[in-house]
Amino acid sequence: MEYFTNKYSTSNDKEFYVNQGMLGAPTSPQTANQLQEATSRLNAGLKNVELSLVDPNVFESIPKQHFAEVKRLGKLTNAKASLHFPAQIDLAGFAREGWSERSRMQAEYQLRSGIDKAADLGNNTILNVHSSGGVPAYEWQAEKNLGDEKGYPPEGKKKIFVLDRADPRHQIAPLEYEEKEYFGGTKIWTPEDRRNMLNKSQWDQEKLQLFNYEKEKAEINDRLQRIDAQISPLESGYEKKVLTNDELIKLDTLKKEEAVMLGHIDELNTHMDSQLQDLHDKFSKYAPEKEKDAFEREYRKKFGDLIDFSKKEMEFSRDQKELFEKYRDNSREEIREKMGKQLEKKYGKRFIEDLHKPGTEQKRRQDFLNIIQSMPTPERFITTDEFAKEKLSQTVSDSALYAYKKYGKDAPIISVENVMPDWTLGKGDTLRDAVLESRKQFSDKLVKEKNLSRSEAGKIAEKLIGATWDVGHISQLKKFGYSDKQIAEEARQIAPVVKHVHITDNFGFNDTHLPPGMGSVNIKEQIQEIKKKLGEKEYGKLAHIVEAGGFVAQFKTSPHPQTLEYFDSPLYTHKAMPYWSEVSQQQAEYSMGYGIQFPQKHFETYGAGFSNLPTELGGQAQQREGSRFSGNPME
Repeated sequence: MEYFTNKYSTSNDKEFYVNQGMLGAPTSPQTANQLQEATSRLNAGLKNVELSLVDPNVFESIPKQHFAEVKRLGKLTNAKASLHFPAQIDLAGFAREGWSERSRMQAEYQLRSGIDKAADLGNNTILNVHSSGGVPAYEWQAEKNLGDEKGYPPEGKKKIFVLDRADPRHQIAPLEYEEKEYFGGTKIWTPEDRRNMLNKSQWDQEKLQLFNYEKEKAEINDRLQRIDAQISPLESGYEKKVLTNDELIKLDTLKKEEAVMLGHIDELNTHMDSQLQDLHDKFSKYAPEKEKDAFEREYRKKFGDLIDFSKKEMEFSRDQKELFEKYRDNSREEIREKMGKQLEKKYGKRFIEDLHKPGTEQKRRQDFLNIIQSMPTPERFITTDEFAKEKLSQTVSDSALYAYKKYGKDAPIISVENVMPDWTLGKGDTLRDAVLESRKQFSDKLVKEKNLSRSEAGKIAEKLIGATWDVGHISQLKKFGYSDKQIAEEARQIAPVVKHVHITDNFGFNDTHLPPGMGSVNIKEQIQEIKKKLGEKEYGKLAHIVEAGGFVAQFKTSPHPQTLEYFDSPLYTHKAMPYWSEVSQQQAEYSMGYGIQFPQKHFETYGAGFSNLPTELGGQAQQREGSRFSGNPME
């Protein structure tokens, strides 16, 4: 059946319509009695109902038997239920105090609970989850004419939010576009320029600290050589017992100074080892893969040899200090003899010769510093958007694996919804990339843990992970200067991974949840982009959940008639006249069960039958005492 068309098949067909069988509505998020809410939607003839469990407390308050009952009612009415996961839970692991792996794992455990609830509703139930719990990602600027104003970028990101992956607190900080006046002229600092500079300056500072340790160590070694040159003749005189009191005091002072310097070198070695390990950890974790691979191809062996030699040198230095303390009361020659034998036995004669060969230490140090200097800058500071993609993909892929192991190919479909476009993963391209990364990780897990072929694993991942596209959320780009054409482009970018659609209208500045056609959202254009990418067959599988709770709250009436009129839905399941827009103001609306369209005076005078039915099916919401046939006197 062709649910959506933009072509004329006959003279009676409309250019654009959405079949009413694809439309649906959410339940109220304010009550745990979702069974009654779902029954109400099904009584109105809807074929798609979304249990709107956006409040975590409501989510946990519904008995599991109610989900099974909703499934049974769906079978009786040939309807399908979906489940909206609590909105406050951030699947990437962000919380009020920042990001933590603990928060991410807690979100994953809660998502597993949502998967089990969705499975109770039926096979391959859509489990709708928000892409963000409200974490800021970008501040956009789209209007080119505003770029002429000083301090504003011509187009794109006016502000980005970043975090330091190496900082356990993962605090979020904004980086803004700025123009600065220098002696050579105006310098424009884009947010991305600032992020790159932040990464580079932090990396340079850490390398500089290592170089300072190495420099200080070299200076102490030089001083030790000078002290050793002074100690040797004094010790010779000490053995011959020809030293004066002043010379004896000087010898004792020099030995104490030598011991202090050896201790200082040991401390520096410890600091250098810690700093080097920290540098290598950040390089391994955060350096761009291509640059890291190129560096390792060129320096792997030489760098590894220098690291091994450096570690051995540090260990040698500690042993040397311990032996010196052990034999310090012996003569200089005895100390050298005893230390030399034990050190040579442990480290070998060649290593000790290499260690003390003139000029080799300076060359080795320079080679080591040159290699450190050549290490590519790690991406420690990344955007919250990129970080969220990384962590959400881990949560979603792990949860999808849990679902597949428990429910097989009938597992619920995890569908990630775009929220506000200035929040993490709120735009078409970034959400699409997060979904694709989630599928890739899930596919890899299936190949590894379930021994599936790469092709089969890919198909399962594509089936069980996708995106929900909320046309009203993305339209919040209007407050940043975006046009309808640019917003439709966002829908085109997300289209290949869409599994579910949320329909709502607003004016681009607040998520007011109006019925379609009552605001300025380019709903039809966005849907057309999705349909073009998916094709008629796949598009026909998408439920269109109309989220118009704001309208219901303010005007206390159903938005369904307005929805049918906006989408030009035919009154029958096949493509034929009449269409809703053609009869919306005629008596057919009432007689065909699409809602009360008679004037209120009619009911005040005559009352209405079917008073126990919902108003959408022609029932009367409240019996008027003054009705002519109510049995009560009229005023």
